[in-house]
Order: sequence, then C-alpha cells, then structure tokens
Amino acid sequence: MEKRLDDRVALLSGGQRQALSLIMATFGSAKILLLDEHTAALDPNAADLVMGLTDAVVRQFEITTVMVTHSMRQALDFGGRIIMLHQGGVILDISGAERASVTLNNLLDLFRRKEGKDLADDQLLLG
Repeated sequence: MEKRLDDRVALLSGGQRQALSLIMATFGSAKILLLDEHTAALDPNAADLVMGLTDAVVRQFEITTVMVTHSMRQALDFGGRIIMLHQGGVILDISGAERASVTLNNLLDLFRRKEGKDLADDQLLLG
C-alpha cells in the first residue's frame, strides 16, 4: 500500500519540514510571507539551513516578509527594517542607513535606553 503524503512528511526532520513549508508557502505568487518563529524549534544547523533557504527565496521572488523572531542575530542578519516590541508596545523602529550601521551591541544598547533598564541575559535571545 502506498504511503500517504502526510505519512512521508512525518518522517522528515524539523528543518526539512520547515523548508518544505517555506517552499509550499512561496510556490504560488505570494506577495507577503509571514514567518512566526520559523526556526525556533530547530537545532543551529537546521536553523541556518532554513534561514539560508528563506533568504534565497525571499530575494529571488522579491517577497515582502515579516519575520517574528526572538533572535536578535537573525533580525540583524536578515532584516532590512527592525521593529522591536516589548511588553506589547513598539520601542524601536529602525531602517535605512540607521539600520545598516547597527551592530548586536548597538541594538542591545538601544533597547536598554528605550526601555530604561538593563536586560538579563535570557530576556532576549542573541542567537
């Protein structure tokens, strides 16, 4: 008896499933791609693979993308505009030349200044 497609998908790793989901989401003529923590449950190698694939697909098909992530590293590496939320509000919105010059340490400092307090190491994932 032939295996059903969802039975085959169940055999894939988490990274392979995310890659498949990305391909399926962009297979048509998507104008906007919404990504909600799409690498959160993946090991670092699988997360790198999925982010590389995501970046390639988004660039090739010029898809506007909104990526929700707790990884400030991913936000810096892949985001053209960074909107930082904290306790339900926007505390930082940077793009353009300002965004291009921001480093991870700058981003943490900007957060601290906007919020007015220091962060514990585990409050934001540096990834």
